[in-house]
Amino acid sequence: MVAPLQVVGFKKSGKTTTINDFLTILKQLNVPVCVLKHDAHRAQMDQPGTDTATFATSGAQTVLLATNQAVMVRQQVPQLPNAAQLIATYAKPEQFCLLEGFKTAAYPKLVLVHSGERPSNFAKLTQVVAYASLTPPEFSGCLDFSTAALRQAWFTAYLQKAGI
Repeated sequence: MVAPLQVVGFKKSGKTTTINDFLTILKQLNVPVCVLKHDAHRAQMDQPGTDTATFATSGAQTVLLATNQAVMVRQQVPQLPNAAQLIATYAKPEQFCLLEGFKTAAYPKLVLVHSGERPSNFAKLTQVVAYASLTPPEFSGCLDFSTAALRQAWFTAYLQKAGI
């Protein structure tokens, strides 16, 4: 299994939009996929308009929502499992695994930034493979992710480098 790719950023930075675009590519390549989502709030799974509902609609065979209270399918947990535990439990070996959030996990990370944010805002993150923005990039090395085509082109190249 290829190491999961984390998509991280602050609220409304474009994480869900980006993952849905990546799901389009994985679906075209007939690659089964598992999306694990961390939510620090009391979110519910698969309600119309939620991230988990759009991930399933976009083609993810496995969608998991981890909160501080539960792992959906309503499996109660005493504390939030870490990403490695969730991957071991829920992602199948043949699936490409995308993680949204889980900033402290030790996997390759694509960091989505808001206007005004810089790499220094994410200094504690490890394994950052790229910074990207859904708005015009404001610093050197920040990828332009303003269109689905740009996001999907980057992800296609990432998959090729990973041997998929």
